[in-house]
Amino acid sequence: HLMENASRAFLDAVGKSMRQIRKAVGSSVIDPKLLTYAERLQYEGFLRRQETNEAIMELSKQGVPIKQIVKRTGHSRKLVRSVLRGQRSDVFRVRQSSIEEWLPWLDSRWTQGAHNASA
Repeated sequence: HLMENASRAFLDAVGKSMRQIRKAVGSSVIDPKLLTYAERLQYEGFLRRQETNEAIMELSKQGVPIKQIVKRTGHSRKLVRSVLRGQRSDVFRVRQSSIEEWLPWLDSRWTQGAHNASA
């Protein structure tokens, strides 16, 4: 029972810290199993957009006119044009928390408080 609770607490802590862990490790490979729920939704949207962009580019390389690409893919003319012009490059990025900029200060206060408590 204690091990189960400890394991759950550990996994919760790791899950909440994944952004910092990925940054510290310098990982550029994204493992969807390690993403938070919100990050996973963003990542799935990124993959769909990437797939759409690739499909539009492939049709264009085959010489298919924009009007036909719009009909075949069901996407708007504006979207197709922006992909073909290279104006829709998408990068998966995790939104930075508003507390992110304060983390070094908070960490120093935490460390200082822990040091003072042990003295």
